[in-house]
Amino acid sequence: MNKEKTGCGKIIKELRLEAGLTMDMFVEDINQRYLVSFDKGRVSRWENGVNDPDLNSARYIAEYFNVSLDYLIGLTDVKTPARLLAYSKKLSNMKREQK
Repeated sequence: MNKEKTGCGKIIKELRLEAGLTMDMFVEDINQRYLVSFDKGRVSRWENGVNDPDLNSARYIAEYFNVSLDYLIGLTDVKTPARLLAYSKKLSNMKREQK
């Protein structure tokens, strides 16, 4: 998946659908879990590419879906922070081996 063309909103929608959540379910759960006040209209605007979430909202969304912010905003295809760290270590090892 090419995240640069996909956009943050599409990634949010993909994560929500992968989790089997309707927009209503997602909004209710994230609001309760993080004491935020997302509404269905805001999430819809994100998912449809009208707006992007602010940094705090993106942080809650990334934590909610257990993905890195880099994944959420499309900088990497590696979803989870732990896998991102392992991938980073693998790249470092490959670079050292090439020297």
